[in-house]
Amino acid sequence: MSAIKKFFEKKKLDKKFKKAGEGHTLNSVREVPVHVPKQMPIVEASRPKTAAQQQAAGAALNRLHSQPAGTPTVRTGREVIKAQVKRELAQERKLAEEAQHLSRGPEEVKFDAAQVVDACGGVFFTCPLLPKVMLPRKEMEVKIEEFLTAQLAEDAEMASALLIHTVNKDIDKVKVCIETLCKYIDNLLDHPGEEKFRKIRCGNKAFQERVCSVTGGKQFLVCAGYQLERLPGVNGGEEDFYVIPEGESTEPDKLNHLKEVLTNSEPIRPVLWRAPRLFHCPGNTTPRFGELPTEFYAISKEEIKREQQAREEAVQKLGMLRTKAMRERDELRELRKYRYTLLRIRFPEDIYLQAIFKSNETLQHLQGYVQEQLEFDWLPFSLLDPQGQKLNEEEKTLAELHLVPACIVKFNYDKDLLKDAQQGSGRPRHVLQQALLDRLENWSI
Repeated sequence: MSAIKKFFEKKKLDKKFKKAGEGHTLNSVREVPVHVPKQMPIVEASRPKTAAQQQAAGAALNRLHSQPAGTPTVRTGREVIKAQVKRELAQERKLAEEAQHLSRGPEEVKFDAAQVVDACGGVFFTCPLLPKVMLPRKEMEVKIEEFLTAQLAEDAEMASALLIHTVNKDIDKVKVCIETLCKYIDNLLDHPGEEKFRKIRCGNKAFQERVCSVTGGKQFLVCAGYQLERLPGVNGGEEDFYVIPEGESTEPDKLNHLKEVLTNSEPIRPVLWRAPRLFHCPGNTTPRFGELPTEFYAISKEEIKREQQAREEAVQKLGMLRTKAMRERDELRELRKYRYTLLRIRFPEDIYLQAIFKSNETLQHLQGYVQEQLEFDWLPFSLLDPQGQKLNEEEKTLAELHLVPACIVKFNYDKDLLKDAQQGSGRPRHVLQQALLDRLENWSI
């Protein structure tokens, strides 16, 4: 079995086992999951809970429901007016701060070297087809292409289809190539005995643009039974043709299978390595970020400085008067400056988990990653931004949430609920998995 087939067979098995859940004996009693009210900020559990965990979670929820609801207070007209004035003043301050920030442009942050935990050594990628390889993105893409090309000798059908989907960057061009190859196959299926459908002239302009210019296109034709031959051309001279020789079988089952492989294949993309680090920082200090790698930025530092200078000049001309459209353009420009972001999630006992994310990944991706690191992955939690505000817009990107190019967010959870679960299970008292805590780095000034 080729390496590609082994990879996809393993993916299928993993998917089936995840759906089946954890194993259990035939005489065991299946446990009923604890019902959690919709209003609680919970991330769905991916592992079944033990009886002790259910009992502890149920007790904590009962405590929450037994608490008396707050009684609304009657507000006088004077109090309403004062509250309205406060809101208006706060809004004015916010607009003034925003204008001042935009006039300054992006700040170059500098920290005392004694307070800096090394940011990261660079941005690297992995690939499920090459589990032991870790390289920068461009080098990883070259490695994937080399691997798929080498697999042509063992599994030409799958390898050529994956080359078409993976290596070529122009999505529209890939789509046209796939449609053209499927048309060739359909012609063979609909007109199996006609010679004109068993021959493709290589000099044809449409063939050159749609198939030859796409990596993997010609290799896929060979899988369908076509062979490269020199034959008399339209002008009397010899030309190159892809031909299915006479007597060569064009079995419908084989052609339909080829078409299915081509249309159902998906590109193999490099996977960002999170570069996780776990370290402890004393409560009276904050782990500052050092200089980030150049890969984090979509534009150079010189371009940022030129843009900042142009913005300052524009603001001076306009006398700080900025329209909503101008602010939106500036915000969009800011979002496009960063490719990646370095996030540190602050957990109890001043423990920080550091990981790299793409700036266009969403809050939901961040929440999913945090959930995977928890000892009790059913535990409800939320994340707070540096100002202490809850991050709850899951579909927004990390750039849109202003968590770029580096930021510290706080892990927030129900301490009583965790305490009850820990007492019932006898597990370690920290919210993070023990395997992760074993890699804890001690850091201090």
